[in-house]
Amino acid sequence: MTREARTIFLSILTWVIFATSIFLNQGSFIFPFPLNEFILLAVTIQFFVWHSKSNVLAGILAISAGIVGVMGTQFFWTFFYAPVEMEKFMSGLTTDYFQITYFFLVLIAIVASILKQKSGIALLLSIIALAPFLIGAWTNNSLFLLLAYGLMVASTQVKKVYTPYHLLWILLFALETSEWLTLVL
Repeated sequence: MTREARTIFLSILTWVIFATSIFLNQGSFIFPFPLNEFILLAVTIQFFVWHSKSNVLAGILAISAGIVGVMGTQFFWTFFYAPVEMEKFMSGLTTDYFQITYFFLVLIAIVASILKQKSGIALLLSIIALAPFLIGAWTNNSLFLLLAYGLMVASTQVKKVYTPYHLLWILLFALETSEWLTLVL
């Protein structure tokens, strides 16, 4: 197992152990999905540090998506605003703009994968992933995003493009699964 795969595995394992400890204490699975973007950012930074010489554009895209994703969360802004100011801040559109930018950067990553996978089943899976991703991003539906990330995982495992950043699709899929499970359970 590569160090990148270990990083993804340990991130997911930490999530599962955290949810299991909450299950043992409270009787229900609750994943800390407000922290998903922070995990994504930390992993992308680690990947970029390890591979700063190769796939620079893929690394910058991943880190940019991680930063913008973090800035699109309410949790991030609670560090800077008092509760009264936070209520006023959240009534604005700042976090929405960051979320839109995050989805746009992920869309760029999907399109970049499509362009790199010139033919075959991997290309077909990536193209199919576009529709659920756009629907999920537009409606903020976790199930469609989960489907899109799952298709991208399958696509990038069939034909690895932008190695090792292709592993981030697995992390996105796992984090989206944890969010979906928290909402469903």
